Amino acid sequence: MSSARGALAALAVDRLAGLDITAAELVEAGARAVSEGLDAPSLPELAALDHRNHQAVSDAFSHVVEELGIELPADATAAQWQLLGEHLGEMVRGDVPLAEAAKGVKAFDGRLGHPAALAELRQWLAMLATWIPTDVTPVSYCEQQVLQQARAVLAGPWPPVTR
Repeated sequence: MSSARGALAALAVDRLAGLDITAAELVEAGARAVSEGLDAPSLPELAALDHRNHQAVSDAFSHVVEELGIELPADATAAQWQLLGEHLGEMVRGDVPLAEAAKGVKAFDGRLGHPAALAELRQWLAMLATWIPTDVTPVSYCEQQVLQQARAVLAGPWPPVTR
């Protein structure tokens, strides 16, 4: 997948998940895709739109996603689980600082209604967020537990919904 196509797909998933994606970001992604030679009938239109015309940008972006055959999660909840999984993966791989990944995990945990499957991870994230140097538990232990819980969530069924 080209980097421009990947960027368009990521924006489509972010929008579906309910994240605030601006029209300017969509137009910029369209312009980048055109400059990289990505081919879709509505792409030049998206790239040329005024970002202040939100509805036209949204419609053109939806057409581009459809024309490129970008597969999206079934619904907003599935998109949120997908993004949560991406944040957990970044956390476990060490792609981003733990505190940064934790913010994303906490945000999606909230959007998903604090599922029971994330309870232990949530507890360790809270402990890590409130850790102070005088705590009996070393910060490194809290970090290890967060990573262990993230790995456990990723290793289980996906999404890890308990009913």
